[in-house]
Amino acid sequence: MAGFDFDHWCDLAKRDPAAFFHARHRLIERFIESHPAPQARRLREMQAFIDCVRVSSGTPMGAVRNIAGLMQERLDVLRRKGAELNAAGERLKEMMHRLEEHI
Repeated sequence: MAGFDFDHWCDLAKRDPAAFFHARHRLIERFIESHPAPQARRLREMQAFIDCVRVSSGTPMGAVRNIAGLMQERLDVLRRKGAELNAAGERLKEMMHRLEEHI
C-alpha cells in the first residue's frame, strides 16, 4: 500500500484508540467507495464479516489467526477450482483433437 505509514497508525492506536478506529473506518470506506457498485457491495459484505471475526476472536492475535485461517481456506478453494478448470481445459483440448482427426 503506497503511502501507508505504519508508525503513524501504530502511534495513533496507542495514543487514541477511538480516533484510530474512526480513521481506520474512514480509510476502509474510502477504499470500498472507490470501486464500482457491485464490487463495493461485495467488499462491504467482506469487511462486515472480517469485523465480526475480529470482534468475536477475543484478542488482536486471535483475530489475526482467525482471519489468516479464513484467507487460507479461500486460497485453497481457489487452488482447487483452478486445478479443476485446468483439467477441464485439458479434456476439452483432447476432445477437440479427436474431432479434428475425424474431419
